Order: sequence, then C-alpha cells, then structure tokens
Amino acid sequence: MEGTNVSRRDFLRGAGAMGVAAGALALAGGAGAEVPLAVADETEGAVPAIAKLANETAWIPVQKAACPGPRGPIAFEAEAIPADSIAATEDHDIVVVGAGIGGLMASLKAAEEGADVVCIEKMTRGRGCFECFGAVNAKCQEGLDIKPQLLLDELYRSAYWRTRPEPARTYVRRSGEATDFWQAMLDKGSNGFVITQVQEAPSTCGMPCLTDLIPTELGFYDSPCLPPDAGVRSGYSGMYVCLEMQEEAKQYDNLDIRFETPGVQLVREGDGPVTAVIAKNADGSYVQLNAAKGVVIATGGYDANPELMEAWTRPEDYASSSWWNPGWGTTGDGHLMGIQIGAQMDPCPQPVMNFRWGNPDSFYDARTWNAIYFAILVNGDGQRFVREDLPFQSVSNAQNAQPDYGANCWEVYDETMMEGMDDAAIEEFKAKGWLFEGATPEELAQACGVDPQGLADTIARYNGFFEKGVDEDFDRDLATTIPFSGKRYFALTTNSCVLATVGGLTIDENAQVLDVNNKPIGGLYATGNASGNFFAGNYPRHIPGTSIGRAITFGYVAAEHALKGE
Repeated sequence: MEGTNVSRRDFLRGAGAMGVAAGALALAGGAGAEVPLAVADETEGAVPAIAKLANETAWIPVQKAACPGPRGPIAFEAEAIPADSIAATEDHDIVVVGAGIGGLMASLKAAEEGADVVCIEKMTRGRGCFECFGAVNAKCQEGLDIKPQLLLDELYRSAYWRTRPEPARTYVRRSGEATDFWQAMLDKGSNGFVITQVQEAPSTCGMPCLTDLIPTELGFYDSPCLPPDAGVRSGYSGMYVCLEMQEEAKQYDNLDIRFETPGVQLVREGDGPVTAVIAKNADGSYVQLNAAKGVVIATGGYDANPELMEAWTRPEDYASSSWWNPGWGTTGDGHLMGIQIGAQMDPCPQPVMNFRWGNPDSFYDARTWNAIYFAILVNGDGQRFVREDLPFQSVSNAQNAQPDYGANCWEVYDETMMEGMDDAAIEEFKAKGWLFEGATPEELAQACGVDPQGLADTIARYNGFFEKGVDEDFDRDLATTIPFSGKRYFALTTNSCVLATVGGLTIDENAQVLDVNNKPIGGLYATGNASGNFFAGNYPRHIPGTSIGRAITFGYVAAEHALKGE
C-alpha cells in the first residue's frame, strides 16, 4: 500500500512532516460521504478502505492547529558531521548537556565523586526553574507523615498506569537522598539557601484536591538571600538557586561549565554505547567531547519549538495558550539527539504542564488573584464548565476543551470579590482589552462578547446554590467563596499558560535511556523534562513538585550510576 512514508531524515529536519493534517475527512469525500469497503492495489490486493484511512497520516480525521508559542534557537543538527569538520577532541568522564536544575545536579554529583565533568549549555546564562519541588524523607521533612506507597499509587493512577513503575519508584525512594545532597551543595555557597517545608493546607495551589494532600513539597521561601521582591513570584527564587549552583560549581577544579556551547549530536557506533557529544563552540567550530563514563541529557522540554509542539502534543494544549518561560532554550534538542541514535520516546500525545490564570501575555499578577479565586469561569455561551477550585492543571484542561480551544473564556466576578485590584489595575487591564465591565450580567455579556441570557442565567443559578448549600453543577466548595452581591460586574479574559512539556526519552530506574527494544543504551542518561516514563496524558498538578523533583532526583541518580554502576 502506498503510504505517506515520512523518513527519519524528513522528521528530524523538523518541518511540518508531523503536522500533515487537517481537513482529512474532506480527502475522503467529506463528512458523511460513502467510503468504499476496499480499494484495489496491484501489489497487495484489496486493501480495506477503513484501514487505509486509519493508517495514512494525511487521512486521519484529526483537527490540527498552529502553535502560537515562542521559537527558540534549535541546537540539534540532523546531518552527519564529517570528522574533518571537528576542530578539537577532548576526553572527559561525564558530559552533561544542559545547565538547568537537572544538569547542574548531575554535574555537581559527578564532580563531588571525583569525576572529570564538563557541562555544556547553549544559552548565555543557563536555565531557571520554579521555586518548589517534591521529595520524600529528606532531612528537612523529619516529622512529616509521608507514606511512600500512597505517593507511588497516586503517581501511577495519575498516569492511568501507562508508565512503567521503576522511575516513579526511584523518585520516591531516592528523592530525599538527592535533596540532602543538594542542601549540602548549597551549604558550600555564601548566600544561605535553605531547603524547607512548604506548609500547605489540605489542598494544592490554594485549591481543594480530590485526594488527600501528600505533603512532599519543599522550597526556598525561608532563604534570607532572596531579594525582597522575590516573594511568591513563580520561578523567581528558582532562578537564583540555579545561579547559586553555578557559583558552587566553580569550587571544583574537575567541573567545567561552558555557556553558549550547544550540544548538537550524540556519537554512537551501531548498537554500541554513546561515547561522546559533538558540541559547537561560540565561534561556530565543532568540538567532540568524549565521555568515558556517560552522557547526561538535561536539555529540558520543547515548549519553545512550535513544530515539535504541533507534532507531539494535543492542539488543545497550546492553540489558545500563552507561555511562561524565562528563556527560550527548551527546543527539544535532547529529544532529537536521542531519537537520532535509536532512543525510545514516550508515546504521543505527550503531556503539557499548563497553568490556569493565563493572560494573553503570560499569566495574571497578584492584583487579580482574589478576583479570580472568587470568580466563576464561563465560556462564550456564558456557562460554567468546571469546578473552579480544582488544581490549576485540571481547570486548564477543562478550559482547553471548550470551543476554539478555550479562546473565549472569562473569569466573571463583581466588586465584592476583587480586593487588591485597585482603579489603576482596572484601567490598565481595560486598556489592554482584557477586562470589561457592566452594571448587569447582560450588559457585561454584551461588552465582552458572551451570550447575555446564558450569563445571566448562570449567575442566577450559581447564587441559588448558596441558598441550597451545595453546588449542584460542579460541587465547588462554597464555604471558600462568596455569591454575587455587587452592582458592578467584571469579565477578565483568560487562557491557559504553557509552562513546560513533560514527555521525553524513555528511562529506567537508573535514568538510563532505553532503545526501541527496551534495552538500556550504554552511556546515555536523561533527566528532567528531557526524560520520560513518568507522566502520561496529563501533568498531575495535585501531587506537589514532581517535575522539578524528578529533575533533581534523576540528575543525582544518573551521575551516580554512570560512575558506580549502582
């Protein structure tokens, strides 16, 4: 049967080969058209038409969407690099590709063990991370009742049991040890970073959970070195932590961190181990970095690569989203380098970490938080579609499932709910075209483009739930919110906000990358959002800190296994 036949080279060149798509049913004669039971093929006989429809990518009736996200600098090179183009060769024990939190952890662990380590990073200053992470049984968690089996069960359940159990087991069993090592490294610095428990109510992100809280979250809020304006700004303290780790790395004569030095290819002969990384210096020349013990891929996700977003994730997870990212280095370089030499990757569609409370630029600042917390969330019909107090990812997913991927959704509230949003903030958001006001629900709906009768009915029905004491539509906890009682109604436009992709190269319990036959590829490891086999279908936002937690844990485990085989 003649097929679409996308070659590996075509795929690796990136270009939309995976985005063949849209209007697929039209190719078959349009929706409702009669499809013949079989088509003639001289070489293969009669081929069922339904099989042809199901197997040919261009004919699959799946709606695609262009990714509006940022386009970062892609380092990966698909074409073979001739030996005579390599200007220099160096010998090391460990080569780490990426100087984010996972890469820095791997680098420091390997250096502490006495290895000769080089960590290369294509960006100018490295990467940032969010300020909190998860761990189990670290020293700073003494006295907490964290039941490992419950956390494991929740990790498996949140992935619908579509992941193998070993990586989650490693995270639960070794994240505390990795965290203690991290604190020991931070103690070498001069700024006094202290990992402490993040005190939480039985909820997550301030929103009630559907499961009991598993109190694994740690952070740096008590560190005296943070600047006064760091506060709870997501990711801000995490950036300072990464900079601190870079400073601590300078204390090791056997650790070299090089910026503006992207990794472009892995070196592997046949089915043998990965032995080197070909990198590009700032002057454009190639250098081959041999790795006697192992290569650790820590390049992050691919949220700044629109083609890979379109190829590997659901369109509803990005089509109407904004982005949060302190740098555009996450372009999937590690994924592509691994695939090129035969690595296995998580199946598609891969999960995306989303936040609710997104605005067209990024996400809303603290002035809006009270209003959004008390608001109802409605679509273009003026109807609620989700329990508003669910964890951020859950609300974001529900919003993305609305018509046009949630492009016409609104936080609706009145003046009794908006403490912290002063007149200046109101005028600022109105000037941007993000905020509308009305004296009645109908007037507000007319202003923002929502169905007037739908919104009026929704608000009336919602207020009635307070008299009954129960939200009969979504079971929102009414004890933590208030009804509409004001005379000024507001609608604030909102969308999902992409934080990261969290699918990657399939790893085992030692952070070793597996090949397509499920065998470890010698000398190749992955951590953080370049690694996979941990999440499936969704990012479980109700389990605190698993994304950065696994980056820390598997960076630590990868370095140890590469050097000691354990």
